[in-house]
Amino acid sequence: MASSKIHIKTISAETTHIVRHPVLRPGMTIESCILSGDELKSTIHLGAYDQNTLLGVCTILDNPKDGPFTVPNGQIRGMAVRSSTQNNGVGRLLIKEAEIQVKSCGFHLLWMNARKGASGFYLKMGYRIEGSEFEVPIFGPHYVMKKQLL
Repeated sequence: MASSKIHIKTISAETTHIVRHPVLRPGMTIESCILSGDELKSTIHLGAYDQNTLLGVCTILDNPKDGPFTVPNGQIRGMAVRSSTQNNGVGRLLIKEAEIQVKSCGFHLLWMNARKGASGFYLKMGYRIEGSEFEVPIFGPHYVMKKQLL
């Protein structure tokens, strides 16, 4: 699949479930796809489409600049690409658009709790692992990964 055919657009939180469910929550209830912060006005949901087919999703949360963050920052959550279209540039396009979106919001940093199995993808996109591997119950090993944008 040529990534030139793919277009990214803003979607609803509920629409993300079409891809989140089979990729991130297989065997779980559809309600498990609802993430904290999904319905906030500041949250951005992106969908990658080939014509009318949703191939991948990405959610960006506006996080406060307190605690470990001293600059405005966005967090990627619920990043998922249908298994049948992985390794075809869909995820790369979603991350690039997420970076454009957060820069336009004035965020200096984009970060995520990345599944260990996806960390290689994010490393190729210029993200770095910060800290040690940690376990997320049910979902397995993760890393905090960050990229300075501004």
